[in-house]
Amino acid sequence: MEIRKTTLLSDKQKEQIHSLWNDEYPAKLKDRFSILLEGVAWFNHYIIEDVNNNLIAWAVDFEKEKQVRFSIIVSSKHKGKGLGSMLISRLKKENQEFYGWVIDHDEDLKLDGGIYKSPMSFYLKHDFHILNEKRIDSEMIRAVLIKWSSIC
Repeated sequence: MEIRKTTLLSDKQKEQIHSLWNDEYPAKLKDRFSILLEGVAWFNHYIIEDVNNNLIAWAVDFEKEKQVRFSIIVSSKHKGKGLGSMLISRLKKENQEFYGWVIDHDEDLKLDGGIYKSPMSFYLKHDFHILNEKRIDSEMIRAVLIKWSSIC
């Protein structure tokens, strides 16, 4: 499978990312995909599709508050196939340093009623560092900022 980089999404791709977002992230974050990139300086989408051109994994990097930030989603049906690792590797090639907010607990529910499992172990495996002093603690989300850097 290959990763396609783009700044323009088709309507179909937007709908598929929106569905992935709502299916895979906690229910409290439902329909928040559309505001993710509001007010950002620049962004790139990284898309992995199956043989039928259905989007099965997605990442984005973007500049916000003078930091390169990212978000990533892999369809539950395709987890464990290395797609998330492929996307992280690509982001590492594109950026010297980037940050993301990560839910660091298993207490939120997804729309289907299942538990949203924190992806923190995935990020630690990929050499991210937890910035414990940078947290969000609101009704909508409890998360910590993580950072990856190639700079020593």
